[in-house]
Order: sequence, then structure tokens, then C-alpha cells
Amino acid sequence: MKSINILFIIFICILLCGCGKIKKENDIETIEKEESTKKAENSKEEKIDFKKLQEQNPDIFAWLYIPGTGINHPVLQSYVADDYYETHTVDGSQDDAGALYTEMANLMNLCDFNTIIHGKDRKKNDIFYDLHLFENPDFFSEHEVFYIYLPDNVLTYQIIMAYYDDSSDILRRFDYTTYDGCENYLDQIHETRDMGKNTREGWDELTPYHFLVTLNGQIQEEEQNQYVIIGVLIEDAAGKIDRVILD
Repeated sequence: MKSINILFIIFICILLCGCGKIKKENDIETIEKEESTKKAENSKEEKIDFKKLQEQNPDIFAWLYIPGTGINHPVLQSYVADDYYETHTVDGSQDDAGALYTEMANLMNLCDFNTIIHGKDRKKNDIFYDLHLFENPDFFSEHEVFYIYLPDNVLTYQIIMAYYDDSSDILRRFDYTTYDGCENYLDQIHETRDMGKNTREGWDELTPYHFLVTLNGQIQEEEQNQYVIIGVLIEDAAGKIDRVILD
């Protein structure tokens, strides 16, 4: 009986001094990691003060963030001219560095079938230069998404293609308000045979009911091409993305 009591006391001591403490510490560590993850996921959205940005320049309507790159910038649309921000920076100053921008033919709520975001990508310091990281198949494979933040929404796009396109105007190639126009564009991007084209599996069945964003580098006249990255919407946080497609 005495030996049983001693064993029981030893067992209780182990629980109090050993395993119980480890479990408690692990629980706290797990909670801290979860909270840290939540903060990391939310911090980007919290830092974007659209009210303040639009006080500085009302043409700012969105923010583009591509993890793993230096592309983390506002997106603008001018009412003066479609290419205004090709030669003006975010604060409206005239500068060949330009800014990221869409044209007036694209809706600022990102509800178009194909929204084209333009930016310069030729030189190392150009705002879209890091698009060329996706020419590396390994980088393309490991970096699957980009985010577009709106004042009332957060949109997640999966990157499905990256390649050199021809130098024609993507936004005006087809009538994207019609089903046929959207289908024609999808046929074209699938059929493009650029030698360095990177494509993500699982997106062979794109339809006109998907929502695309094309990140469009500067047209290089001497080479007659432009580097593009195509993303398809996979998450609409506020559930606001919708449109009517004409037959």
C-alpha cells in the first residue's frame, strides 16, 4: 500500500511540474501564432487608408499587391486622358516613371470581364519591372496570387498565365460586354504559343462568367510585344463582383 501511495504522489508531481506545463505553454504558443497569422493577413488591408489617399489624389481607386515582389502600389484612373498616368506619378506630378492605371473603358469596381492594369516594366526601377520575375517557372509556380484592395472590398486573383503577348491593344481587341467577345479572348490566350509562357494547371475551362485582371507591361515597339500576367478572381470578400453579359 505504501509503495502504491508513493507512485501516486510521483505521478501527480509529474503532471504538475511537467506535462501539464508543456501543454499550457503549447496552447499559448498556438494562440499567439494564430493571432500573429490573423494580424499578418489583416495588416495589409488596415494600412490602406483610402480616405487619406483620395484626399491626396481622388484618381486613386484601388491598391495592387503581389506577394514576393516589390509591386505594392495604388492604382489610378484619370478623367483627363486614358494614358495620363503613363507620364504622371501618383501625386499627379509629370514624370516618365508613371503610375499603375486603368483606362476609362474599365469600371473602377472591377466588375468587367477583363480589367487591364498598365505599368512600365522595361527598366529595373520601373513600377511593373518585377512582373518579369514570373518568367522564371519556379517563381511562377510558387507565387500563385495577387490582391486588389478597394475601399469596400478585397479581391484575390489566382495567377494563371504569364507570357509575352503581341503589341495590340488588349482592352479593344474584342467586345468584352458580349459572350462571344469574351470567348474569343479566352480562345486567344489559350492558343498563344510564346516559348516562355507559364501556365497554371486547372484553368482550361475558363468561361465569360469569370472575372479577369491583366497586368500589362509597356508595349515594346522594337520587339512588338508586351509582358502580361493574367489573374482570375477566386475570392470576393464583400460579394460585390457581378455583371450582365449580352448574348
